[in-house]
Amino acid sequence: MMARRWTIPRNKVSMPNNELSRSLTMSRPSQRTYQPGFDKERFQALHSEAAHLERKEIELVSQISALSEALVSVRSTLSTTRMRANECAKRISPAARVPDETLLAIFKEAVSSQDVRSRTRVESAISRVSHRWRRIALHTPWLWTWVCVTPDADKRDMQLHLLRSAALPLDVEIWGWWDYRDSFTRPHHFEHTLAAVLPSASRWRRIKIGASCDTLLTSLSFILRTVGPLDALQQVAFKAQQPGQIFPTTLLMGKSAPNLRSIDVENIVLTARSPCLHNHDFDCFIGVTHLTLRLHEGDARTLKTTTELQGFRALLLRMPSLVSLSLYGELVCVKSATSLEDQGNITLPRLQTLILHPNTVRPRYLRNLIAMVNAPGLRHFELVYPDSFTQGQDISDLLLKKGCEQPIPRFPLVERLVLNNAANITSAAAFIRAFPGVDQLTISGADVGIFNLPIWEVTGGSWRTISRLILRPSQRDRLTTVVDWLNVMTSNGELQAPLVQGPITDCPTMLHLYEELKRYTQIELLDMDSK
Repeated sequence: MMARRWTIPRNKVSMPNNELSRSLTMSRPSQRTYQPGFDKERFQALHSEAAHLERKEIELVSQISALSEALVSVRSTLSTTRMRANECAKRISPAARVPDETLLAIFKEAVSSQDVRSRTRVESAISRVSHRWRRIALHTPWLWTWVCVTPDADKRDMQLHLLRSAALPLDVEIWGWWDYRDSFTRPHHFEHTLAAVLPSASRWRRIKIGASCDTLLTSLSFILRTVGPLDALQQVAFKAQQPGQIFPTTLLMGKSAPNLRSIDVENIVLTARSPCLHNHDFDCFIGVTHLTLRLHEGDARTLKTTTELQGFRALLLRMPSLVSLSLYGELVCVKSATSLEDQGNITLPRLQTLILHPNTVRPRYLRNLIAMVNAPGLRHFELVYPDSFTQGQDISDLLLKKGCEQPIPRFPLVERLVLNNAANITSAAAFIRAFPGVDQLTISGADVGIFNLPIWEVTGGSWRTISRLILRPSQRDRLTTVVDWLNVMTSNGELQAPLVQGPITDCPTMLHLYEELKRYTQIELLDMDSK
């Protein structure tokens, strides 16, 4: 067998020798030169550096541990020091030196004057201020006796009030349910919210209802009559939601409130056929001592909210224990003297306070109303017309008995007389004769006719028993007449200078008046709005 011969064609370019040798040289593995001395020195240096870092780490860890312990100690000392500083600050602070009794008086004033519409109750806020305030608040059940049932009321907060008030009587206020249907959009429906306080109904001392729709009032009347007797209930108050809304007499509770003592309501409408005047369910009127009837401010539909004379008379006759009667607005329709003769006078033997605020200077029925009231034991008479340059209606002739040779007062025992825009120079003599035993007199600038010196000479200078004179801020420029009166009466020894009380003011006229009065008597300044 013959061997094959391989040949390379001549036309192929061959690789030069130097290139070939270079490629062969590059394909071989590189060879490093072994240097034992250099590597040993390098190792020793790295080993020494690692040992140094290890010592540094141990040192830093030790410092961290020591600083942590020092930090804990500093924090503990700082907390103790702060506590001691706070205690010192409390002892230095004027508020901290206020006795608990004084703080409690302030808390009571704040609680009683808060707005029922406020979402945050004052007593709850007080209990979160400090340990001391919380201790006082939680140990004073009286602060928690005002329970408000409003659309925004928190059920848990109402339950806390019931718990913290202990067994004390409660004042319940139902307010702000403007629309019965709207209550379904609230977190809690009206019945659900009311249910939180119904278990305490036997402790209710006062219930005030206001700014609520007619549908809700009907529902409320039904609910309250199903919870059992309200033995502790003494007062019912109602404020109309809007002009024309009539107070439902079913909210007076009837037999459910055998101890009812006070009624203060707006827009009550009574006729001779009113069920509450004929139904024996309303024998609770026998114990009522204070009756306040009001007409809603701005009520244009007075005919709708006016009580007939027969209904008013029947109501008063069912209240033999009545001590105080207050009428705000033209509530009672007494059309003519003929009707008075038909009905006869109303004798209230125990009545001691009669307050009349007609809310207009020209009332239609006031004279007839005063003529029909017979109160021989009256001690406080108040006639207040609105502040106006027009004098209020003159009723001075009705204060004296007719058909007598000598003027005989109808209310001879009155000790406190309050007049506003009621007396002028013409009627002053009749007022002086009608109230001979006045001890405390309150007047405005429009009533200074009482201090007209010629009138005092005609009347014999009665009212020598006045010990306190209160000046209202109305028409203050006319009150300077009081200075002349005091000057004459004290100079001739006819009158011992009474204590004069007036409003706190920065009015130059009143300040000048006070300076003049100081020459004759003692002056006390009062916050007339709060009074």
